Amino acid sequence: MLPLLITIAALLGAGAGPAAAQAVEKQAVASITAAHLKGGIVSELVWADGMLVVQGAFLSATGQITAEYYVAPAAGTELVRMSGPATAAEAYWRRKASRVSPTGLGRITAGTDAKMPYYGVGSLDRRIRDAVDMGGIQQRHVLRLADLVLLDRTSDQPPYDGETYSWSPAELNRIAYVDAKGDLWVARADGARPQRLLKGDFTLPAWSDDGRAIAVVERNGGGRRWDVFLVYLPEALRTPPR
Repeated sequence: MLPLLITIAALLGAGAGPAAAQAVEKQAVASITAAHLKGGIVSELVWADGMLVVQGAFLSATGQITAEYYVAPAAGTELVRMSGPATAAEAYWRRKASRVSPTGLGRITAGTDAKMPYYGVGSLDRRIRDAVDMGGIQQRHVLRLADLVLLDRTSDQPPYDGETYSWSPAELNRIAYVDAKGDLWVARADGARPQRLLKGDFTLPAWSDDGRAIAVVERNGGGRRWDVFLVYLPEALRTPPR
């Protein structure tokens, strides 16, 4: 994963959002543009003491990974600048990014398969050089939870732990995850009964500590804008599975 570089937190009031909603609803929290990110990315969402913390990272002129950006808050939210990662945020990250669920019921496994793109004809040496020149070796990364495929994508970089999934609070015994298409799903912690919540181009799911909502980032504007949302869950997903 990228280093934890916390800069901004969105403080949500105790009564904010449709907590009693029986359907999935989204609330906009903030929008972050590519210009604000200085060519970097939104790299993580975590929860700390009731606050949703947004992490961004980019390479400085000296080659160091650092974070500094501004966001436009949505109505009903307050933005707070943070000087560094809170202890609660670090503890949340360790729970979220673990490959084992909080109750030990589910365990995520990862697999990688590499193949060389086929560019024309020629010797193996020529094909390797052509592959490097035109994008390198293709790698397929797969994350599984028992028989459930959480993610199956081809990319130069493997997903870091917690990038595309988040465990619920222990009492709910579930997992939220984003598939290779960017759709947001929820399943039981053992991989059973997956159900899609929303279609989109989402990433970085983060299940709130109170179990009411899942925070996600959606890439919009051709990748030029990152919108942060809270996805409020229906009652059935805010109670322990039977």
